[in-house]
Amino acid sequence: MRIAIISTMRGYSWAGTEEVWYHFAKLAMEEGHEIMLGADEKVVASDQVKELVKLGLKTASRRLFKPMRLFLLKQRIRPDMAPVEAFSPDVILVNAGSPLDHVFSPYIWDFCRELNAPKVFFCHFNSDRLRIPDRAALKETFLEMSGMVFVSKDNKRVLERQLATLFPSAQVIVNGPRLKMDKPLAWPDSPIRFAQVARLETEWKGHDILLETLAGDIWRERNWELTIFGTGPDEQYIRELVTMYELSKKVKFGGYVRDMREVYGSHHLLLLPSRGEGTPLAALEAMMCGRPVVATDVGGNSEIIDEGISGFIADAPTASSFGKALDRAWGLQNDWQLLGARAHERALQLEAADPPRKLLDYLVTIR
Repeated sequence: MRIAIISTMRGYSWAGTEEVWYHFAKLAMEEGHEIMLGADEKVVASDQVKELVKLGLKTASRRLFKPMRLFLLKQRIRPDMAPVEAFSPDVILVNAGSPLDHVFSPYIWDFCRELNAPKVFFCHFNSDRLRIPDRAALKETFLEMSGMVFVSKDNKRVLERQLATLFPSAQVIVNGPRLKMDKPLAWPDSPIRFAQVARLETEWKGHDILLETLAGDIWRERNWELTIFGTGPDEQYIRELVTMYELSKKVKFGGYVRDMREVYGSHHLLLLPSRGEGTPLAALEAMMCGRPVVATDVGGNSEIIDEGISGFIADAPTASSFGKALDRAWGLQNDWQLLGARAHERALQLEAADPPRKLLDYLVTIR
């Protein structure tokens, strides 16, 4: 089968949305399927894609055109997408960050419509905080799809409510962790260290919520350290918040780390104060390493984390709510290692479910 993957991500070389199709593409090619990737030039230039190219992946690289005249011309001729059309796919997987990606990249959607092949929309994120600019147009777009895949039940439920439309045949394929470990990492013998592992983008990842929480009087009196891992556009803003809240002695920046075992060898908890999620790979990786997660009740967080058993769930993405969840965690410090062991078992279950295989089997039925 010939499968075209159209990634809508732009401006980044890699993200969790790309990690999911990466494992899917690797499996599909191992089983003899042909894969074509149409993606932003930064994604195509990534080490991960270069690795897949050696295995047979074909690529079409998109470039961003900022001048409006050139952009409009590009919408008509789309020379960078020509290899996808020439590939003549049997099925097209539209790998989207959110239901609104067509608003930001309209020519990608127009191009996909022109291809005579069934299309599957793969949604990695949704939130009721997203404003739907044209409900009728968005509904029409999704009803044109031959199939839909979500990474959490919550993302599907929210979209159905946003569009007042049920998608009964849509699939929910929960993400699996990027790494597999037979047993949790050794428990750190060090002062308490929290980790926040996320793109440095406060709108959705909630660094501002976390720092406001930790600036409270109760947390100033407690002995802890926080390392913020990741890169992104809001790094300077987050650093300014650390300074404003006078947290410089307790909060450090760890940059980008690909191997999470390096992180959790010295950190006890993952903190995810997100305003929106799919099913975050960051949480799954922490769980696989045997670390409890404190997260907000958005996306698939509560679908993979059991309150008080393998982690803690804040009711809402606010400093007050997240502070209460973190305080519950603090009160159970003696149980953290046990909670981490349970989180590890849950991560193994999700890995054993084999999400790449489920996605491949689903696409075969769509064809």
